[in-house]
Amino acid sequence: MKRFKNGKLIWIIGAVGLIAVIGVVLFSHLAYQAPPRGYTPQEIDAMEIEPVNINTASAEELNELSGVSEKQAQSIVAYREEHGAFTSAEEIMQVEGVGKKTYERIAPYITVS
Repeated sequence: MKRFKNGKLIWIIGAVGLIAVIGVVLFSHLAYQAPPRGYTPQEIDAMEIEPVNINTASAEELNELSGVSEKQAQSIVAYREEHGAFTSAEEIMQVEGVGKKTYERIAPYITVS
């Protein structure tokens, strides 16, 4: 191996290391995506969103709700057809595949009347 005079090898290694660090920082900055922003109940009220009636909505309409998968939407319709109309929005948690977390996410967007 050729010997470098006056510490050139150290400068070369340092420069390569600095370039690598800058590349990692830039890549991580460009790859970062902010998490989705949630809304407060006051912001939701201010939006005047028309809630979806879970007693009359089709599977396609239910699937448009954020947090409701296609399978969950079909399960909601099937449950409604088998057990009759929902008497409260909370009753949706009786549907297989719709738990408390899903209900909490969609509660502001659903109604039974």
